[in-house]
Amino acid sequence: MHRLIEFIKRIYVVVLFILLEGLALWQYAASTPYTEAKILSRTTWFGGLVSGAVSDVAHFFSLPDENRVLTARVAELEQTLDREREMRGGGALPVEQVEAMGFDYVRYRYYSANVVSMTTNRQRNYVVVDKGEADGIVNNMGVMTPDRKLVGYVVSCSENYSVVMPMLNTEFGIGGRLVDNNYACSIRWSGSSSHYVEAIDLSTYANPQVGMSVEVSSERLPEGVLIGTIESYELNAVSTAYSAKLRIAADLAALDNVLLVENVHYGEIEELLESVQSN
Repeated sequence: MHRLIEFIKRIYVVVLFILLEGLALWQYAASTPYTEAKILSRTTWFGGLVSGAVSDVAHFFSLPDENRVLTARVAELEQTLDREREMRGGGALPVEQVEAMGFDYVRYRYYSANVVSMTTNRQRNYVVVDKGEADGIVNNMGVMTPDRKLVGYVVSCSENYSVVMPMLNTEFGIGGRLVDNNYACSIRWSGSSSHYVEAIDLSTYANPQVGMSVEVSSERLPEGVLIGTIESYELNAVSTAYSAKLRIAADLAALDNVLLVENVHYGEIEELLESVQSN
């Protein structure tokens, strides 16, 4: 009890000052309509500032969920666009008429997935995503970002997860083409930098230039998936082909959401190629 009394003695001046200041402010606020309006506007501004800060923090933590929803929506839109292109290509019938006839022209199916884990500092890097056989995922599906930049392709699946081999893997390989003139090349990674891959076996007639874009040319993915842009190029030792250094378009060190792409005719194409190679 003695300590409590001593404590009150030490702080009573401060408490009394706060009470008197509060009373004075209240009297001032209620003195005229002008002061009431000014104080109300100030308190409203301060409350809005605090509310906005809280809202921004909440929005920041909700971004991963929003990105997942947007990626799923991109997958749906990509599927719809591919169906439109397939049906209307070469003067085909309108979509509604073809569907009414019972035909299905869908060549690619798109699945959204979230990156669970990944590496970028090894010679053989891999990306794990949260979709597997239970979701319809199979080996050799192409993988790209929602804005159509190449990531890699699926090499292994379990029931609920899949492993993707990205471009940053010394065993990676896929076909590419120069956007400007359609000349073909092969894409590989030397293991030296996580920002660059190489385009090899490029024809001497291709006339590569710095800044040219290179897209995927593969049965795994549709047209228009960007690999990267040329930063430098050179002829090989015997002057029979060019090789080019490409800056990778996708930020493979910051993957979050990806699209897995299934070519519904991939198995048929593989069987046909195997039959030709075996002859």
